[in-house]
Amino acid sequence: MTDEQAPILDFDPSTTAIIEPHALHSRIEELPHRCVITWMGDAFAKFETNQEVRERHRFTLETIVNPIYEFDVDGEKILVTMANVGAPAAAALFETLIAIGCTDFIGVGSSGGLTADLPPGTVVVPDAAIRDEGVSYHYAQAALLAHPDPGMQAVVHDAYKAAGNTVARGIAWTTDAFYRETAAKVAQRIDQGAIAVDMEMASLATIAAFRNVRLGHALYLADTLHNDEWDPTELVDRDTDFRYQLLLTATRACASL
Repeated sequence: MTDEQAPILDFDPSTTAIIEPHALHSRIEELPHRCVITWMGDAFAKFETNQEVRERHRFTLETIVNPIYEFDVDGEKILVTMANVGAPAAAALFETLIAIGCTDFIGVGSSGGLTADLPPGTVVVPDAAIRDEGVSYHYAQAALLAHPDPGMQAVVHDAYKAAGNTVARGIAWTTDAFYRETAAKVAQRIDQGAIAVDMEMASLATIAAFRNVRLGHALYLADTLHNDEWDPTELVDRDTDFRYQLLLTATRACASL
């Protein structure tokens, strides 16, 4: 297949673009360089209510307005923010955070489970993510996998184990189209080693490599898709307290970097 037949394969390795993030967002002095990004809206709302935070920046993009908070964890200052679901919106936020001065990131969100061996609530710390989305192809040559920072993943893994969570390692499958997770596609990704499916990780891992920053990532299993049927139980009946604890664990891991 040629680039003309599939434009997504037409990667340009240039390190500069016509619109650069710093054109819209300047570096902020004395800003913490460590940042947690979550996709769990209820947990983030509880965090805003229960914790003492200071807004340092605000990410705005047409329909999106996301505060970026400074948060103190045992004397260590980090940033905490919420991303919108989907790779393009998350990528725009990620680029903004890098532009204002962040260099070390931990992401935490929900995902679908692809194996009966791992029940809902399991925290997956992926070693890689299948690039079945679009954003990553603008930051790297076409390839099957994107990889987070191994050292960061070790920190994330140890933090969730220490917190008492059931933790698994493996491959995530990042897709743009959750309404097109067909039985054949699910079987194919399982054959490729995927144990969880999300919508952002491959994109952010590829951007992190392109921008020379570090990313760690955790995904907890909310719904399941491994039996050709969808069980959305935890995704629908969300345990906000559990998700809030997952977010707090991410902040402790981030502060330890």
